[in-house]
Amino acid sequence: MESQELRIFQAVAKAGSITKAAQVLGYVQSNVTARIQQLESELNRQLFYRQRGMVLTPDGAKLLRYAEKITHLLDEAHMVMNDSGEPAGPLLLGATHTSSANYLPAILAEYSKLYPKVELALTTDYSDVLVEKVRRFELHGAFVKTENLDDHFVQEMVMEEQLVLIASADVKHVEEVYHKPFLMNTKGCPHRERLEEWMGNNGINKIRYLEFNNPDAIIQGVISGLGASFVVKSSIQELEKEGKLRSFNIPEEYSSAKKFFIRHKDSVMTSTMSTFIDLLKKSVQGQ
Repeated sequence: MESQELRIFQAVAKAGSITKAAQVLGYVQSNVTARIQQLESELNRQLFYRQRGMVLTPDGAKLLRYAEKITHLLDEAHMVMNDSGEPAGPLLLGATHTSSANYLPAILAEYSKLYPKVELALTTDYSDVLVEKVRRFELHGAFVKTENLDDHFVQEMVMEEQLVLIASADVKHVEEVYHKPFLMNTKGCPHRERLEEWMGNNGINKIRYLEFNNPDAIIQGVISGLGASFVVKSSIQELEKEGKLRSFNIPEEYSSAKKFFIRHKDSVMTSTMSTFIDLLKKSVQGQ
């Protein structure tokens, strides 16, 4: 079993298709097929169900967990042996939609100016998806809303955020917001759960949702009078100063939200990661 075979196996498992994996790897399709067959023959195990794509068998799922660890250790060994102390090489980060739209672009821009040899890459997704990508070593770190994580992770820092209700500028009182449709992320968003808890305590148990997974689309929808929302205060402060919308504070027990920057506990703290965390802490402390 060679490391390259494991990388091909991982690519097929992730893509769910020989054709797509070959495109990602830059190999001809027949080569990928042959390497998977060779691996199955060597292990004397069927690793994929070959029906409407490539789906992992139970044995394939077992191997994938080890393949992720092995290829991560090989990549990490290469990084460590080539770490001169000057940040360089890939830095694969993940962030929720809100983080990627708000404060993160400025931090990434500053980091890129300071360390031009670092190859920054950002993946935007839901917290649960990002946590799983960090667990599988597909990301070096991620900004997530998930608080109760297992011992596979290190929380490098916690960022406190205030959530506020927002509505169009012509709304004068918070009570007017109660029966408006709410522009929110899809079900499972922690902010949405907080909203439902607060609304329920105010006797509103049925909320009509318009689901948007783009923060800018949500805010623009509110400005246009489409409905209300429940968002991070820092994301709308300038717009409120300009008179484009109005915000309403609610009790802290519902409006206090946390965001975490996490990494895998088994990942080595390279100079690339340590300088990013240092810059992140300075940026958050300066807010």
